[in-house]
Amino acid sequence: MTIKLASLSADLSKEREGDWIPVKEWPGLDPEKPYEMSPLPGLEFLVRSTNYPDYVTARQGVLEKLKQEYPDDKVPADVQARVEGQLSVEHLLLGWKGLDVGYSPDLVGTILVAEEHRVMRQMIFWCAGRVGKKKVEFVQAATKN
Repeated sequence: MTIKLASLSADLSKEREGDWIPVKEWPGLDPEKPYEMSPLPGLEFLVRSTNYPDYVTARQGVLEKLKQEYPDDKVPADVQARVEGQLSVEHLLLGWKGLDVGYSPDLVGTILVAEEHRVMRQMIFWCAGRVGKKKVEFVQAATKN
């Protein structure tokens, strides 16, 4: 089979403006069944891509600063949470659906920088990693009679 080249390209508009990405299920949310996926019906995040230029630039700057502050690469978990959360708030997360509280920038700024909300940050980064991707398409080969 031959792959359509256009189907491998990114949707730059969605990467920069954001897109709703559903989180249909997530692993490890049931302590009694840590390896099973838990369904999360209705949960969606409006996120920009991790390829969003402003995010890429800001992330690089933060990584360089952390490298200077922690030359042994042992960044404390609370610092890592704060950095990842702040980058998410400033550049990636634009909204959500399916949570018991409504989206607000103030609330997000508090939640995403807290170390204990790592699952939420992981979900947001997972969604942001999917924004702008297309499903690969194949060219149907012409059959000879």
